[in-house]
This record gives sequence, structure tokens and C-alpha cells, in this order.
Amino acid sequence: MTGSAPTLVLLHGLGATSQVWDPLIETTAWTGRVLAPDLRGHGSERWTDTYSFGAMASDVAELLGRDEPYVVLGHSMGGGVGAALATGLFGHPPETLGTIGVKIVWSDEELARLPDIAAKPSRFFDDREGASDWFLKLSGLFGVVAWDSPVTERGVISTPEGWRASQDPRTVLVGTGAPSFPEMFEGLLAPVFMSLGEHDPLVSPTDHKGMPTGVPHVFNGLGHNAMVEDPATVWAWFRGVASLARARA
Repeated sequence: MTGSAPTLVLLHGLGATSQVWDPLIETTAWTGRVLAPDLRGHGSERWTDTYSFGAMASDVAELLGRDEPYVVLGHSMGGGVGAALATGLFGHPPETLGTIGVKIVWSDEELARLPDIAAKPSRFFDDREGASDWFLKLSGLFGVVAWDSPVTERGVISTPEGWRASQDPRTVLVGTGAPSFPEMFEGLLAPVFMSLGEHDPLVSPTDHKGMPTGVPHVFNGLGHNAMVEDPATVWAWFRGVASLARARA
């Protein structure tokens, strides 16, 4: 990118923590500020009674300076939070929004199950390994990284009742009441570039039909957590589209 680098905002997906971005951050050699927060109800962040893309976007906006230029790369749920930021309703929008693995299509059955999932209490385990394996399943990282990987550090917590995932189960309701994804990504105040892994079980290129963002970029051979599986490839793509957007601005 030319000129002084804007702040790089990295937003994790449902069930994960900001530590999923550590491999990519090590790859970037970004010369500007890097902001990778745990979103509310995840990792080190508080549990609340309100989970929505807008509420999470408001949290992120509070971490940015009033006129601080920034770009956003959001994974899965984090892409929805990035779209909320790009509406301009929570302060100035990003220069560029990139997304990875946003689940576009939700069936009525999937949506109907969410309240029951949210109502289930956290599962407790006798040791960190059991809780870490559960965290990896919740975040879609099981089989991608080991249970004792640094990526799991803030994904679990030790309590008097035992070890558990740090995620509030109610965060699955983040999209409740939100517009459909085609509507959510319509009329945003930032150029949007969407991507997905070739083997992502949650989204496919055909799901993007009708999306105002057009055809998504596909990372060959990668899955839902492409930025963990091959951070260099994901970073090369995002750096390229962010540079292109800045050159056109």
C-alpha cells in the first residue's frame, strides 16, 4: 500500500478469539497500527445481554480514533461486524472491507435452532485439553490446530466448576433481527471484497448469487479458517485488494 498505512482491524469469527489472527499478523509486517480485539462474549471480553453486529461494531469503533483511517478484514461473524462498521452508523467507515468465509445462506431450520443453542449452559471439562478441544470445535478450528496451540490460549478459562470455553453461548444470536446478508452488504460506504476457502463447509460461491459484492475470491485447497491454514495466501489477497481500493480512492 502507498502512503502511511491505515490501521489494520482484524475481526474474528463466532466462537473464536483474536488469537486466530496471530499467524497472519506474523506474516504481514504491517507498518501501521494493528487492532485485533476479542469481540464481546468471546475470549477476554465481557459477557452481556446484547449480542448483535451493531453492538460489536460499536465496541470496535470505540477503539478507533475519531479520524483514524483503517481497513477491516473480518472472518465469518467478523465480516458481519465489518459490514456494520461500513454503514457509517458507528463512526467513519473503513477504507476497505475484506471478508473471509461469511455464511451467506441460513435455512429456516438453522435459524430455528439458534435459541436452543443459546440457552444451553456452558460445558465444563476436567482439564484444559478437553475444554480446548471443545473450543476448537466451536470455532471451526478442530483438526486445523492442536489443542495446546497458542491460538487456544484465550479460548478457554479455568473456573471453580472446571474448564470451559470462554465464549458466551448466547453469542450465536448475533444475527437475530439483522437484515439478510444481501441486504446487509448493500449500499455500504466502503469497497467490499469477499472471499472463502474452496473447502469451506459453511459457504460456497453459489451462495453469493444475488450478493451486491459480486463473485467472491476462492482460496484453493483451504477451508473455513483460511487465515489460519495459509496466512500468507490470505494476506497476499487482502493486501492486494486493499491497495487497489486505496489507489482508486
